[in-house]
Amino acid sequence: MRKNPRLLSILAYLLILSVGAGSRFINPEEIKASEKWNLFTTLPPVSSESQKTVLGAQDLYSGSYVLPVQGDMLLAHINKFNALPSTYVPPGLTKVTSVSTQGTQYLRGSILPYLYQLFGAASQAGFKLSIVSAYRSYQSQVATFNYWVSQYGYTIASLGSALPGHSEHQLGTTLDLGLAGKEWPTGYSGSAASSWIAKNAYKFGFTVSYQPGKESITGYIAEDWHIRFVGVDLAAQLHKKGITLEEYLSRL
Repeated sequence: MRKNPRLLSILAYLLILSVGAGSRFINPEEIKASEKWNLFTTLPPVSSESQKTVLGAQDLYSGSYVLPVQGDMLLAHINKFNALPSTYVPPGLTKVTSVSTQGTQYLRGSILPYLYQLFGAASQAGFKLSIVSAYRSYQSQVATFNYWVSQYGYTIASLGSALPGHSEHQLGTTLDLGLAGKEWPTGYSGSAASSWIAKNAYKFGFTVSYQPGKESITGYIAEDWHIRFVGVDLAAQLHKKGITLEEYLSRL
């Protein structure tokens, strides 16, 4: 039987984490209670190197603060500790048209002009982008996470996931990018298109939330496909300073 190298690397990382995390990290009862959790990323972690500085089990299970819904929530500080209410639905959800999408996707209507400009500029640079995933409801993420738990078990699945309400996708301002006609994420991650996005997304108000080398700050493995709209001015500021949105919001 052919062994899965991705799974082996995750198991090795699990062993390292469990030394200091106590038995709760591998408690079978938590696997049974997995229905209350949801998936942040579409796939389980793929790189043992990028996982070395991801927040450990003590942080993952340390509890949450549910953010009050105030204003447009465009800059809501969502991370491993701050969550959106489970009932939160962003205003103005609109079906994304005119660009390539995998299935039907929704985002806030107010950010679509910026998105279309981004896709247009990418096309001129030779990259045909596609939206793999945009708005995700709290409930849809629960279902997705349950699937990955059934495939890998709760502990492994949770290494690349967020707790309920902790996903930026629930804001309706966040999307996962891919390349039209290419496999995802392998066809996009680390590609010339990914590099172009990292250098140019800010011009259209987007920032890459989970950047390489920032794992210990964001608490998530690097995801070069995951971008969030924060407005042109702030995106330019983040890009100029070389910091993530998490760093910016944590300093306020």
